[in-house]
Amino acid sequence: MTLHEQITNDGIHDKVVAAQAVEFQNADLAKRGFQAPAVESTTFPNATDYFKYRSEVMQREKNLDFDSRCRDRATELEKRADAIIHKLRKQDQNQIYDSAGFRQGHAGQRHKRFAGDHFLSNVDLIDRTALFDIASHMPKGGHLHIHYNACLPPSVLLDIAKGQTRMFITSDLPLIPDNNFANFDRCEIQFSIIMSPLDEVPGNLFSPEYKSRQTMNFIEFLDQAPQHFHRLTPDEWLQQKLEFCEEEAHGILQTAAGAWEKFNGRTRMMKGLFNYETAYRKYTRLCLEDFMRDNIQYAEIRPNFMKNNQLFRDNGETGRIDNEGIMEIIINEVTRFQQEMASQGRYFGGLKVIYTTPRSMIPADIRESLNECIRFKQKWPKWIAGFDLAGEESKGRPLKDFVPEFLEFKEKCAKAELDIPFLFHCGETLDMGTDADGNLVDALLLGAKRIGHGFALTKHPYVMQAMKAKGVCLELCPISNEVLGLTPRAAGHAMYPLLANNVHCTVSSDNGTLFRQVYISISDV
Repeated sequence: MTLHEQITNDGIHDKVVAAQAVEFQNADLAKRGFQAPAVESTTFPNATDYFKYRSEVMQREKNLDFDSRCRDRATELEKRADAIIHKLRKQDQNQIYDSAGFRQGHAGQRHKRFAGDHFLSNVDLIDRTALFDIASHMPKGGHLHIHYNACLPPSVLLDIAKGQTRMFITSDLPLIPDNNFANFDRCEIQFSIIMSPLDEVPGNLFSPEYKSRQTMNFIEFLDQAPQHFHRLTPDEWLQQKLEFCEEEAHGILQTAAGAWEKFNGRTRMMKGLFNYETAYRKYTRLCLEDFMRDNIQYAEIRPNFMKNNQLFRDNGETGRIDNEGIMEIIINEVTRFQQEMASQGRYFGGLKVIYTTPRSMIPADIRESLNECIRFKQKWPKWIAGFDLAGEESKGRPLKDFVPEFLEFKEKCAKAELDIPFLFHCGETLDMGTDADGNLVDALLLGAKRIGHGFALTKHPYVMQAMKAKGVCLELCPISNEVLGLTPRAAGHAMYPLLANNVHCTVSSDNGTLFRQVYISISDV
């Protein structure tokens, strides 16, 4: 066969496949009472016929939209509400964004404020909008993708830490005023509860002789800090160390890898503020109260279960609280909270735990985690929602590395008559053709019930259609994806082509603390 014949045959095959796809869409439209355009030609005798066909094509596309069924079934009251929402969007642009004035860009260029700009650019305006006010009052069904240590403002854990006499702070650089206080910006701060004085490595963060990761009592740090800070208060500085700023996320030289590096540093800082009993219990209670304020009726949280992430007991005991003890804390706090709400005539639907462990672990450790997940499901059948691996996708192991362990897990679940679905983080990448990019294929083959993020799914048309057919739901996190460099703005997010292809989606906040979402409530659920 000649090259020309090969190209011709390939072209004919492509047209056949495309025609089959169109026939499927036409059949779907017919079932719903719509008629496809009758004209198939692109040759028109006059402009009248052209615009008639153009109108039919636009209507056909609208009929394929993800929200077409909602439009078809909308009541008059719902149509009125929709009209009000559209009116308020214009009002917000006029009264909030336009009145905020211009921002100055490169070479003095002035940029108008608008709702579709970077989230971190607009975080100071969003909570003043009418749309946000409406969203704040609306009941939310379920929050399905949230990392448990990143639900509340940084001040919550920092304030709890101030009351701990054995809380210590460390840095990788001394906090000294050289080179315009550069170390204050560059350093990575970490915290740790230390039970025994023998484990201290004393050092003063404000001394030029300070060595990386020497320990300084947090109370002493706060006492000395006001003498050494020049731009911010110590509290403001610590909060900023836990949060992304606009330049950090969208600077001209920033990359997705660079944003992830800053993200991972912040999670290490958060870990020491979170992994002791007092903080965990108080945080759980405050998190539940925050869910209630946001009208979230049900949530699925992702605590990080691993051996070296156990909780310190802050009563002086040497032993730590293991993963089972963490589950007991969560269950006890949630049960107590629900009982209190019920006594006040208020409703909170509940909370479940997605057993989550790092994707960086070796297969033997993953097997151990899977087995522990099964034990937890057997002990607390109503509290375990599924199993997940989390962490930076390009740095961790791909799902295919754990296929034997996952298949063994599914077999054990079947024998024990347990329903523990996979709820994998995957497709949170810009890579193509790499192991990270292949995670979506493995999630499909392993029968994942939901996908965390799934940003890259539109690059996999077969996998996307198969997941749609199986009813797999994507837990979209657009603000997270924007801050971590997957998309420049929400308007360019993959959710729009995903919804256009009728893929099941939810929207969640992911790590709200780090992305400054918690200041404007969790209204994107």
